[in-house]
Amino acid sequence: MVSSAVLTFDLSVEIRRPPATVFALLADIQDFEPIPRDAVVTLVKEPSGPTEVGTRWHERVRLAPHIWLHVENLVSEADAPHRLTIDARSSWMTAHLTYEIEPVADGSVLRQHETLRLRALPRWLGPYIERRLRPRLHRRLSDIKAILEAPPSSGTPSTA
Repeated sequence: MVSSAVLTFDLSVEIRRPPATVFALLADIQDFEPIPRDAVVTLVKEPSGPTEVGTRWHERVRLAPHIWLHVENLVSEADAPHRLTIDARSSWMTAHLTYEIEPVADGSVLRQHETLRLRALPRWLGPYIERRLRPRLHRRLSDIKAILEAPPSSGTPSTA
């Protein structure tokens, strides 16, 4: 029987930048894609300008040659510089993603809480997909950290 598989991810990374800088990157992530760096993705923000409840990103992710996943992302909560929540949907999944940014002595801890519901896939495929996806999500957080901790001339977002 085919039913939906549900995957949950709770990941975090320490970043030597203040919460406002981390939030600024997440709020304009389209300017820094692809993340992870080896991904093939396009991301269009609508409307341009400040990220707030209702902001959308139209995302295309290449899964394999000539196979693209189209994802619609909608900001459902924006509490700068502490939290950004995004609801995503495509033809084969829905997701609820919350980034929490916690101040610490040397900068911030970025926490990613994500629930991914895969539609119309056998439940037994969930662990396989989770094993393939988890390392990519870790790489994404590592790349976000690398972008933010790079010297300012590398395009680090401002803290303003």
